[in-house]
Amino acid sequence: MNRNNRLSRPTPIRRKPLLAAATAVSIGLALSGCGSAAPSAQSSGPVGGAITYSFWGSPPRADKVNKVIGLYQQQETQAKVTAEVADYNSYIERLTVRAAGGQLPCVIGTQTTFYSTYANKNVLLPLDDLIKSGQIQTSNIPQAVLDAGKIGGKQYMIPTGTFVRLVAYNADMVKAAGVPAPTDHMTWEDYATWLKDLQAKLPAGVNATEIEGPNMFSFTSWVIGHGQQMFKDGKLGFNKDLMQQWFQYWIDLTKAGVTVPTASIPDQNGALELTPLATGKAAAGTRDIPQFSVTQKALQGANKPSTIGHVSVPTENAQQSANVLGENGLSIPANCNNVSTAASFVNFFANNPDASVAFQSDNGILTNTQAQQALQGDKATPEAVKQNVTILQGLTKGNDLTTTSYPDGLQSLTTEFSRQYQAAAFGQVSASQAVDQFFSKAATVNLK
Repeated sequence: MNRNNRLSRPTPIRRKPLLAAATAVSIGLALSGCGSAAPSAQSSGPVGGAITYSFWGSPPRADKVNKVIGLYQQQETQAKVTAEVADYNSYIERLTVRAAGGQLPCVIGTQTTFYSTYANKNVLLPLDDLIKSGQIQTSNIPQAVLDAGKIGGKQYMIPTGTFVRLVAYNADMVKAAGVPAPTDHMTWEDYATWLKDLQAKLPAGVNATEIEGPNMFSFTSWVIGHGQQMFKDGKLGFNKDLMQQWFQYWIDLTKAGVTVPTASIPDQNGALELTPLATGKAAAGTRDIPQFSVTQKALQGANKPSTIGHVSVPTENAQQSANVLGENGLSIPANCNNVSTAASFVNFFANNPDASVAFQSDNGILTNTQAQQALQGDKATPEAVKQNVTILQGLTKGNDLTTTSYPDGLQSLTTEFSRQYQAAAFGQVSASQAVDQFFSKAATVNLK
């Protein structure tokens, strides 16, 4: 399709108001009864009629989605797609309420951090038959990426955007310090040694690294790199000793003056441009790939050393990657009454090169390998986006990616994990006590 052709005008995106905060209280109860019946939506029939695509994001993302819809409606002239967008938190609240009532739109945005909640309760339609029939093509999505959309061996999400957390470092600072750059094959002991060597040669007021201790996603890499699992059979899949070692690892580095102060932890959770790495107060930290360019721009704007390099997350087993990928993608709810059109739109969004160029990898790095080529070959694609795709391609080619599944209750566990680390870091409890309290909390959370 010629991208210079005028787009057919899609239905304007609807922006819904925020739900009342009290709605969030009923989320667990609202979904508790959704798993009584197996999905029964029909996938056969012509492509046509009206569907709605619901997703989270900003106005610029909404504009890009509108372009994709326009391209789709040029191809499928009998179909009408209405899109609606909300900010992330409002989107999740609305998704849960609608799921409880069986009123979800025919295509919804999902993410590996929360979609299992809906898959396990039969809210989502398994897509395996649609893939087998060819209604949804997946041949150009790497298997490791595709697997992130599976629960219990069934495909519930078509991944369209990847986020992978790596070690990012200020290459200009490291070079000025006269310290060799980190490598892709470090153990955690190697990494600690490198950080200490770097700290000894950094200027006053700059620390070698941010504190990864309270970051549960960094801890996930630690667990997988040590040969254990985050979750297994509805329970925590790692032992207490491994978690205590993680807490102590970062507490010891902080005591040695290698990390930013513990009081700086809130700064790590705020706007990306204001984090220690992005303000030049730290030389290293973990970041999702698309965040490299944002960090670099923030440093450039402050006239500080700004070249951001990256390496794989340390692992204790050279054969086991600790680069845990997550996915944003598209799912079809079981209540959808127009599965054929929903599948057609999902297939277009995930595979069409023109759609990929229009969307510009806005919500994670594009997963489709052929569409990646189209994105990189288009003159309008920002260089940062091209760089992100190149990094992901290198990880995929090197088989340096791994996946994990996330259960219900992840958000409450993530909050508790950070809280307990900070309690230990500030000396309010020992690392062992913090771990015991975390495990006690986990025992009360639904981890299926």
